[in-house]
Amino acid sequence: MPNACRRSWLIAVINFSLIAACARTLDRPIEGRAKKTSASFVTSRSFDAAFRDFAVAADEPQAAGAGAEILAQGGNAADAAAATMLALGVSSFASSGLGGGGFLLYYDAASHTLTFLDFREFAPSAAKATMFKNALSRSSAKEFNSPSQYGGLAVAVPGEPAGIEALLDEFGSMPRADVVKPALRLAEEGFVVSKRIAVMSQPLARDLAKDPHARTLLGSDLKGFVAGSKLKRPELASTLRVFAKEGARPFYSGAIAKSVVATANKHGGVLTMKDLATYRVKKRTPLEKSVFGFRWVSAPPPSAGGYILLASLALLEHWAPQAQPSQAWWLHAFAESFKGPFIDRAAYIGDPDFVVVPLDALMSIQRIARRAKLFDPDRAVSPFRYALPLAKNSPQQADAKHGGGTSHFCVVDARGNVASVTTTINLPFGARITAEGMFLNNEMDDFANPSGEKNAFGLSASSVNYPGPHHRPVSSATPTIVFKGNQPVLCIGGVGGSRIVTAVLQTAYYALIAGNPAGSSVALPRIHHQGEPDILSHETFDASTLKELRGMGYTLESSEYGGSVQMIRISGYGTLHAVSDPRKGGKPAGR
Repeated sequence: MPNACRRSWLIAVINFSLIAACARTLDRPIEGRAKKTSASFVTSRSFDAAFRDFAVAADEPQAAGAGAEILAQGGNAADAAAATMLALGVSSFASSGLGGGGFLLYYDAASHTLTFLDFREFAPSAAKATMFKNALSRSSAKEFNSPSQYGGLAVAVPGEPAGIEALLDEFGSMPRADVVKPALRLAEEGFVVSKRIAVMSQPLARDLAKDPHARTLLGSDLKGFVAGSKLKRPELASTLRVFAKEGARPFYSGAIAKSVVATANKHGGVLTMKDLATYRVKKRTPLEKSVFGFRWVSAPPPSAGGYILLASLALLEHWAPQAQPSQAWWLHAFAESFKGPFIDRAAYIGDPDFVVVPLDALMSIQRIARRAKLFDPDRAVSPFRYALPLAKNSPQQADAKHGGGTSHFCVVDARGNVASVTTTINLPFGARITAEGMFLNNEMDDFANPSGEKNAFGLSASSVNYPGPHHRPVSSATPTIVFKGNQPVLCIGGVGGSRIVTAVLQTAYYALIAGNPAGSSVALPRIHHQGEPDILSHETFDASTLKELRGMGYTLESSEYGGSVQMIRISGYGTLHAVSDPRKGGKPAGR
């Protein structure tokens, strides 16, 4: 199957609600959408709702309910974020879980401080740049069955258990055992399998059935999970009970760690117990930039999402016209703003523990101004005209430092604390192997390959993102909090591989700068351009807009999926507008 077809399948299986369907809900009044529950919070009937006290916007309703349950019990945003992550690992297991990792941006309202936790998975000590060079091509006829995508060699050291523990240790207010309870209940008593899980599983059911635990979950129907059925996960429940009692330690030096290593290596992996024992969560300085009158705070490397977001916004601020142009003009401006930053992603972004990422040079006022001048308001520009290479000796190798399927959700609590969290096992069901009830990640596919093979999202990269011992692969995660003055006004992030950052930018622009309602800002159709290939991917637009874009010189490609965004708009008069993107079937919860 050609690469383009395989990528089309990947993004199609994540799209489960048509834009036309979500548009029909936009004009409903916000009041009255939610149904009260015995836990003194409400679960929205639609993909957007307004709350007064607290809110959770997640891409799976049962996980959003888990976070809201903790908030209703008096927990804070950190407690709720941990509960939501754990619940996602139960009910949204194609996308995230304790076998994966991610990034978290946390705003503490009492101290007005921002903390960024990097709990991204890292490569085994045996990893080397050429480990996938001569392996089965990623363009294999089988679906995502290269060694970097399927099996033990695809597995990087999980970071989520350590990430959750670090969050609770620093900001949590409830006992860990209480935070685990909602996820444990879902695993023990069962949860409703979503249409998203069912559709994702169908093309991969044969591979999943080869794993003894996954086969047990599939039951008699080995063609995939059945939407609407109730599924219990007793093996994962046992693992959750261990985490509730002992925290992350058993995942890195105990019985669970031994099981992870044994499982990965049984399937061709190279993990060692020392690799797991060496893993550490990294506290990093988030990226910030003031653009369009707002202060945008987002993810630093090894995620490229924050850089692309801020660099693209800076270009749009240069190009913003005085008069209101056509819809096609704005889509053109969005597309052009993405091209140069995506070229930079491939050339310069890597793990900052092992390479010097030249962020100051990339984000300099002079370079942004030079790139802005290349913009043609009437025509598409070749992505490589925007490249603006830096000095040949940048980035440089740094001295190594010691230590060190996707979901996104946002939480705002009654105290004003905010959490923006992206968590992932990478492709659907990760490496398609399990240990102790956890689906293990296939994050090794996010590294670059010296052979020039692109990853599942069509992204390539330079040697700064080659596999290496304990290196963290570059991500597109874009957990973001936006401020007006000193007050947070937006929590946002998304999923969808390379589409994450383009979806986040367009949605945030519509909500904050264009002033659209929160629900329509998320539901509006989107475009995507990642520099290479030079193709403008688009959701459903009217024929005249598409004709105008073709006239500007774009090669267009229709897509059913433009990423999935979770967002909470924090209004000055005390209303939390929480939106879970209908493209992924989520619903927010709160009070």
